[in-house]
Amino acid sequence: MSHAEPHKTDSTPALSGIAPQLEELAARLGVKSVLVMRSDPDSMVVAATAGEATKHYTVGAAGKKAGADDSRTPLYCERVVDTDEALFVQDSRVDAIFAGNEDETEFGLHNYLGVAVHDADGRVVGTVCVLDDTAREYTADERAELDRVRTEVEKVVATDGDALG
Repeated sequence: MSHAEPHKTDSTPALSGIAPQLEELAARLGVKSVLVMRSDPDSMVVAATAGEATKHYTVGAAGKKAGADDSRTPLYCERVVDTDEALFVQDSRVDAIFAGNEDETEFGLHNYLGVAVHDADGRVVGTVCVLDDTAREYTADERAELDRVRTEVEKVVATDGDALG
């Protein structure tokens, strides 16, 4: 019988200092994944990954944005970047917009909470998010913890414009 590889927190070099905070957030919230994502014109790219689902989300891995293609289901983080608003999806399997998205169909992660990451000029450059395989709510304190991590990411991005990769 083989044993599964343990998950390994990883990040761009500039974000390595906050990796322990990502691990702590995953543990406290009991979620499968905590991600810091960079927004490129056509894709969302993993800049940091923590939690059990690091086997799916590796630094540099990219998901193609749906963009104006109405035949594609948008990525959760794409919506956060496009709207500059927090996004909560309790269960994408029953959500009119996100049902069938790639996180759900490829990795079984159908619960999402994410917030936008801004650069020093206030532009949205990415997201910090959590994903899970259980339809659940997040308390005000849990949401505040995600915001706290976002603030730490934004501090790094403000001093290093290439921090997200």
